[in-house]
Amino acid sequence: MKDISFRNRLSGWKWSGSIPRKHFFPGKFSDLSLTIKMFLLFSCACLAAMGAAFAVSYRQLYASTEINQEFLARQRFEQTRSMLEERLERVESITRMAIGNENLNYYLKNLMESKGFSQQYVQLQSAWDWIENIYYGTDYDSCLFYLDGDYPFADSISGYVRDWDSERGQEIHALMEKNGYRPVWLTGEMEKNGENGQYLIFIRPVTNLEDFSKNLGSMHVYIHADKLKESFLNTPQKEVYYIKSAQGELMTVSDRALYEKIAPSDELENACLKEGGKVRADGREYYARRDEIGDSGLILFAVMPSDTVEGIFWETGMWTVIFFAAVCAALLAAVWLIARSVCARILQLSTTVAKVREGKLETLDEKEGQDEVGQLIGNYNYMIRRIRMLLEEQYRLGQEKKGAELMALQSQINPHFLYNTLDMINWMASRNEMDNIRETVLSLARYYKLILNKGQDIITIGLEIELCEAYIAIQQKRFRGKILFEIDVDDQIRRFLIPKITLQPLIENAIVHGIMEKSSGRGTILISGWEEDDEIFLSVTDDGVGMATGQENERKHKGSKYGISNIETRLTLFYNMDKCITYESTQGVGTCVSIRIGKKTGEGETQ
Repeated sequence: MKDISFRNRLSGWKWSGSIPRKHFFPGKFSDLSLTIKMFLLFSCACLAAMGAAFAVSYRQLYASTEINQEFLARQRFEQTRSMLEERLERVESITRMAIGNENLNYYLKNLMESKGFSQQYVQLQSAWDWIENIYYGTDYDSCLFYLDGDYPFADSISGYVRDWDSERGQEIHALMEKNGYRPVWLTGEMEKNGENGQYLIFIRPVTNLEDFSKNLGSMHVYIHADKLKESFLNTPQKEVYYIKSAQGELMTVSDRALYEKIAPSDELENACLKEGGKVRADGREYYARRDEIGDSGLILFAVMPSDTVEGIFWETGMWTVIFFAAVCAALLAAVWLIARSVCARILQLSTTVAKVREGKLETLDEKEGQDEVGQLIGNYNYMIRRIRMLLEEQYRLGQEKKGAELMALQSQINPHFLYNTLDMINWMASRNEMDNIRETVLSLARYYKLILNKGQDIITIGLEIELCEAYIAIQQKRFRGKILFEIDVDDQIRRFLIPKITLQPLIENAIVHGIMEKSSGRGTILISGWEEDDEIFLSVTDDGVGMATGQENERKHKGSKYGISNIETRLTLFYNMDKCITYESTQGVGTCVSIRIGKKTGEGETQ
């Protein structure tokens, strides 16, 4: 027979392994409630994901802050330099217009040709009206003219005319001659109102408009270095701007205290680039930049310690930390609510099922719902109500048939099997095996739906196979694939009738008393079905430890208490046949239990 050949084929197989432990986590963790376990597992997963997202976001935020601060520093530097260049260009432009003015040129020539106090006074007063326009058009501090001639009274009258033949005038004349009589910017100290100060000096030759080959002298515009400081209005508190001359003299700074605190060294200034960026000098990092201010020979510096960016980042990053903390708190609250929602019904169902073993048939008031747990609760409540109805009917009628039906239904509930399955679901939940939980609950709901079958004790072989498949699916989850199941049942026999729960106890016997008694705990179970002439043959074959003669009747299904003799009695009564069950077993090889039944398609009808 095909089942015996399968058994012989399995006899050479050897397996190793052990049954999975009931609790994966040792110690006190396994004693925690299912709600706490799910909360801890989901919280760790969520917090790990949030932590990774926070680390990435925090790093990107820092990089963005650093780039943004560098961009703003460049913008401030360009704006400051543009303002300084515009200020100096305005001086050059207005002085150009001044020396090109015919009236001013005329008065200056007359001044050079005048003799005596009165004549010089008149010419100076006339020229002053034009010189005043320079004061209003620029922000310089003083204006001087060095002219060719002798002016014994001009200096005492106006204060803005000097003799080109004086010692200072000769120095300026030599400088202009060396520079090709082109405008030039200089720096130097000058006393004004009793105080010495650093000044930026612009010198422009005064050309004789009647003879361009000759110069009347030179025009000098003095700008105090602090005037340039007005262009530093947009500098931040922790960034210092300062200007140095081509000779390295400090002209002005935006913040004297910060400048002295940073104390830029020659190494730092030499490391500065025109395009700016991060530089390292004196063991520290800075954001620094330098560039010349037009043709003045002045050099503009901008220096900011790199830790300034970190300080700015912490100011904005703190809100990010607060936001992530709030999100994590909300997430933990949501995880707690979800864990309670998922586990509350399972724990309540487990507690209620445990009471069935004590004889307390209580239904669950929990809303059944449409999910897998809800379906399980609905099937459980239906079974409890059915049992209650049968108890009341038995009490009222006292009929033996109803009493037998009640006992059958009570055995079908099989609280031990259901309790073990729920305990397995609890174990899966502690390991966050959501897919396995869903599949197990679906199989359990399907199993009890077929068990009930609207109270019918006779079902088709196809439904009996489906019941076995649901039971097998649960056992495969329980034993983690250590037991392999194969089903080889012809489709032609699935429409014939059979008493309910005929094959499932045989499968459980094969697992418990056959395969699980092997040292490896592994094995294969084959369910076969075929027809020969007017009879149907079903068999359950395992490659377990086998049995010695006389042990067959001692095998009992621990949950439903269906033994082989019980099954044979039901088959004999239904099919009116003798010796419906035969078995073959060899110790160390396996066992094959065969069922021979007739073909029935309706109650009491035989083909």
